Amino acid sequence: MIFQGLFNILDLYFKEMDLFYNNIDQYFRDKIISHFEDRLVNESNIHQKLEDLTEYLIKIFEDIGFKKSEIENEFLDPFLEIHDKDRKTFTSLIELYENKLAPIIYEIFLEIIVDYLIDVKVAPLMLKLKSDGFFSIDIIMELRNLKDLIEKSPEKRETLKKYIQIQAKIIDKFQKSKQKIESLEDLQDPDFKLQLLYLIYRIIHFFHLQKKFDFSHIKLYLEENIDEWLIDVPLVSLKNPDIYFCGIYLAKNLNINLDEKKIVDFLMNLFDEAIDRYESPLIEATDGAYYFFKSTEMMKLWLTFEQINDIIKTDSKFFESNYLKNLETSQLVVILKLYYQLGVSKLEQEIRAIKEEIELRITPEGIKQFRDGFVSSEATYYVIFSHYMSNSLEKLKDYDLLNNIVSRIYRNLELLDFSVDTNYDLVSELFYSIESLKLFNCIETKEMIIHLAKYLFPEEIFNKISSSKEIIREKARFRHLKVNRITGETIY
Repeated sequence: MIFQGLFNILDLYFKEMDLFYNNIDQYFRDKIISHFEDRLVNESNIHQKLEDLTEYLIKIFEDIGFKKSEIENEFLDPFLEIHDKDRKTFTSLIELYENKLAPIIYEIFLEIIVDYLIDVKVAPLMLKLKSDGFFSIDIIMELRNLKDLIEKSPEKRETLKKYIQIQAKIIDKFQKSKQKIESLEDLQDPDFKLQLLYLIYRIIHFFHLQKKFDFSHIKLYLEENIDEWLIDVPLVSLKNPDIYFCGIYLAKNLNINLDEKKIVDFLMNLFDEAIDRYESPLIEATDGAYYFFKSTEMMKLWLTFEQINDIIKTDSKFFESNYLKNLETSQLVVILKLYYQLGVSKLEQEIRAIKEEIELRITPEGIKQFRDGFVSSEATYYVIFSHYMSNSLEKLKDYDLLNNIVSRIYRNLELLDFSVDTNYDLVSELFYSIESLKLFNCIETKEMIIHLAKYLFPEEIFNKISSSKEIIREKARFRHLKVNRITGETIY
């Protein structure tokens, strides 16, 4: 997800990309046709056919010269999951290849191009790809010219190198810490354990590493100790999620069967308590209300209009400047997010007041959690997302947000150690940093593509991209993952 913007930039920059895609497609299509005699796919064999095809493609990549472990990671992507609609859509192995595997294959090759721009170690593989006919003379010349331009700008080359290496460094950090991460499942404190594992799992899921880890202990804990974690804890924040929410999220993602009636009853008790306790639950207990709504969604508990109104009811005093200034930036955005999600449209003045307060948190140094507070990855993510919701991303064009995000990723990775003494803030900041990169790459608007090009490439390349009439080429064959404008979820 954090390379998609780069792929868009390369696709716009090179003139011969269509020929490049065609060469890749023809190579793999020919291999599949010659290897598989039975290429028919139906509802009963689609999973096995996809598995057989994936294993064969991994072998092809290995024969070409790619590292098997890296290709296996690529094919752990949830994009490859078979959904109900797929069972009746695909009738042949070639259709499976075209719709499920080919887009990822194009991305694997694009990643090699990206690596080639800053790393001489991939030169032997590039020569092999050239000899196998993947690269035409024209695209080789374009690649060399681009590499030369980058070499002439050492500062940009280093920036691009650091950015490109983020994914590999995070994956390496987590895989080398596998035993330490799994040992966290046995911590005694349920609050710290579930909050920490929730964020760690979100990062693992982001990079599709779920199958690399053993979650059996936490699965057993969630199954057998529902009374211990199905509780509401104080001091909840977006950095410290409510423990019951963490439990529900992990259970749903780890396919654990839970007592759904018990959870629904618990949520409705929470609702009653919030209504009795707060004049305006959404404003006075923003984070708690947010996790409540997220939990009802996961449990498919649909609230009535009256119940929703009880949570979002408010008073003008809560939107005065003196009150709003005491809310975290991320809380302000969450209020807007829930207003949009719930279809609230009659609070124009209140929404304007929140947006004005958010703007006060945006500074040349970065985006702050409070007016006079510290720069925060969490605040950065939510402010970018708020401008995406409001179609106002152009307001951020003059802020060097990416430099701050990338620097924080490297700092947090260096300091992060998985143990009982793990600094929770480091994990949280890392999570929100990579989520911010997802926004820059998957929103795919002109503002975001230009922001990436300006940060990563020399001026000559940036000028070419910013002056392009196209921002996203329709013929680009890699995946164009999207971000839901209201929920922030990735759309595959």
